[in-house]
Amino acid sequence: MGSAIITHPYHPLRTQQFPILKTRRLGGVETLILKGTAGGTFTVPLAWTDRGEPSPWEIIGKNPPRLAVSSLWTLVGLLDSLRRQDEAEGES
Repeated sequence: MGSAIITHPYHPLRTQQFPILKTRRLGGVETLILKGTAGGTFTVPLAWTDRGEPSPWEIIGKNPPRLAVSSLWTLVGLLDSLRRQDEAEGES
């Protein structure tokens, strides 16, 4: 099946090449099962390797942001909800 190089910018094994043992779809995500060092195996999304489609960030030569603005707004909403819940419980 060949090999794959980890390309995800924040993966600890980035730039390392591993033999591909299998491909599988897990939770709707195409993944590769790779042979690791010391005889073990590990799974990574296909998109995190040189076998996947390049991300727009790769095309422009930049690392993606660690947090998306939409994720931060979701977090703000969750924290507001928890604060309101705490306040409501304190009034009881």
